[in-house]
Amino acid sequence: MASPMVKYPDTELILPPQFMGCVGYYAAMSRYGRVVVDTDIRYDKRRKEVHRCDIVDTRGPVQLTVPVGKPSTASREARPTWCDCAVSTHDAWWHRMRITLESAYGRTPYFEFLIDKFDDIFRSPALWDSWPNILTMDQLADSIIRRILAFENEVIWAPVTPRDESPATVDMRRHNFALAEQPPYWQIRADQLGFHPNLSILDLIFNLGPEASLYLAEI
Repeated sequence: MASPMVKYPDTELILPPQFMGCVGYYAAMSRYGRVVVDTDIRYDKRRKEVHRCDIVDTRGPVQLTVPVGKPSTASREARPTWCDCAVSTHDAWWHRMRITLESAYGRTPYFEFLIDKFDDIFRSPALWDSWPNILTMDQLADSIIRRILAFENEVIWAPVTPRDESPATVDMRRHNFALAEQPPYWQIRADQLGFHPNLSILDLIFNLGPEASLYLAEI
């Protein structure tokens, strides 16, 4: 039996990579029977979403960043992709990121049950051999998130070529996933800070827990 979240079981969706993608990104991902995240996306420093995401901390919006090294090119004809960007150890980001998440969501009902699922993201540099580049980390984070959300559709991370596309394909690699009118959901500091839309999926799952999937299905 197909997942009730999948609205287009016979259509393939092509997405760009995102680090802990936004709510609109995962709402789109949940609706298609097959999803391909293109790992051949050309490096562009303006695409901050590949290694950054937005949450709300105690004082308001804050950006979580995985620093990356600039890809090296052997010649002017080289076409670097995000696969050529190594994860940097700058500023002990893995330690700071976990502390920021604890500060932001430590008092939510679901944080203590979910945060340990992300332990592989917050590893020390001595254990980084399994991260040859930022897209490997993005894929790891995505697999953790989809398990929490109980997605049942097929999602693969692979290069996309024009021959892979067909009339039953929706290409959203250049799409802006910000929701114009996102329905509010419960956020732990909404009384003080108001509702903040278009945050990382982390905000949704730490605030709503198992109801996060229901929210995605309804918007």
